[in-house]
Parts: sequence; structure tokens; C-alpha cells
Amino acid sequence: MGKFSDVIKDSNKPKSKKEFSTGSDFIRFTTDHSTIIRVLDEEPVISWSHFVPKKHTAFPNANAGKGMSFICPGRDTCPICEWNKKQVADAGGERPKNLLTSRKVYTFNVLDRTPVVACPSCSSEHYEKNRSGFPDECDDCGASMAEVEAAPRNKIQILQKGIRVAEQFIAFEDEFGDIREYDIKVDTRGSGDNISTILVPKPPTEINLEEILGENWQDSLYNIKEIVKPRSAEQIGRILDGEDFFSVVKEQ
Repeated sequence: MGKFSDVIKDSNKPKSKKEFSTGSDFIRFTTDHSTIIRVLDEEPVISWSHFVPKKHTAFPNANAGKGMSFICPGRDTCPICEWNKKQVADAGGERPKNLLTSRKVYTFNVLDRTPVVACPSCSSEHYEKNRSGFPDECDDCGASMAEVEAAPRNKIQILQKGIRVAEQFIAFEDEFGDIREYDIKVDTRGSGDNISTILVPKPPTEINLEEILGENWQDSLYNIKEIVKPRSAEQIGRILDGEDFFSVVKEQ
């Protein structure tokens, strides 16, 4: 078993209420094409996240009306946790359906190795379309790409997912060893509330990260602990009240 899995398993052991309460460039999976990733970090960073959907009844203007996810700073200071507590109290101890509960998320660096074709004229990247092949013409400048061969994108990105995906990583390490030694194919199917994410490990293959990313490639990794560092209660409150996320954080 690898350290990556050990961290995920340890995070799911029962914890006291005190322990439990303390709480870029993200890769996105799509139904249009498969995504290929290679995990780069020895272990994930674990945090708790609240998702405030667009036009939520209590916070319709959150993030300028766009909604967003917030890393929970801890239930004693988190404005969303405070709102949840009030809803439960007002309902006589019952849990209303509109609670903005938190979920455990795992965040780490990955190398996006999804095949793309790069436009020879403007260099824009193009993924496979609707799982039916790559476009012959650039959507941005109209240049022909009929003769361009697809190649791995090879860009460092951030992956953040919940326990359902994390459990699949545990299974891979149990069976195939260190999660960093092989690519993983990610397929997303369905729509709306019925979306499912299926991960399939590929045969172990050695890749030369220095050749792909440069001699000091580790310096290009995202500082995940900084990425998931919670915003202050004051900042979260402002964003919930309608200020745009980026206008709030750029003041730091």
C-alpha cells in the first residue's frame, strides 16, 4: 500500500468533534472525451468544502450570483456552518433539506496527459469532440489541422475530488502499487444528478518528467496547501453577500 492511500484511509477514521471541526488551475472532467492523468504528489491534501449553488435561496447573490465552493475554515468560525446551525435550531433540531453541508475533498497535483491536437497556426489546443475524433479545422483561427497528430497535453493541473473518486485510488494502490507509476483514464458519463466518474488504471509506464516538464519540474507544482487554505470568515461573508470572489481575494 502506498502513502497516497494511507493518507486517504487515515482521514476516514473516526475523529473527535474537536478534530473533525478544524477544518489555479483545476482539471475538469467532461462527457465529451476521456481524460488521462498521472498523479504527481506523494499524498493528497485533505480539506472540507461547502458548495453554495447558483441562486441558492439563502445566498442568491453568492460570488456575484455565480455560486461557488468554499473551503470550510472550521465550524466555530465558518459563516456557512453558522447558517446551518441556525436552520437546524429553527427547525427544532431537524435537518432541513437546504443545508449547505460540507464534504471531505482530496486535492493534489496531476499531469494532464489527455491527447490533444495543437493548431499549427495559433497553437490553441483541441480535444476530441464528442468521442468521435479530433477536429480537422481550428475553431479559433480556421487553420487546417487534418495532418496534425494528437499528443499528450502534458500540463500540470490540480485535481480535487471527494471520497468516491479517492476510494478508487485506494483500490488501485492496493492492486497495482504506487499511484504515480501509471496513467489513469477518467471517463465521465451521464448528466445532472446522474453523472458518474469511472477511473481505469493503464499499464505501468515510466515517463521522464524532467524531459517533459524541465529539469526542476517539482518547482512547477502547485502549492496545494496554499490552494486549499480557507478564506477568512469576513471574506466568505462578503462573497456570500454578493461580492465577486476574485475582487475579494485580490485585496490580500
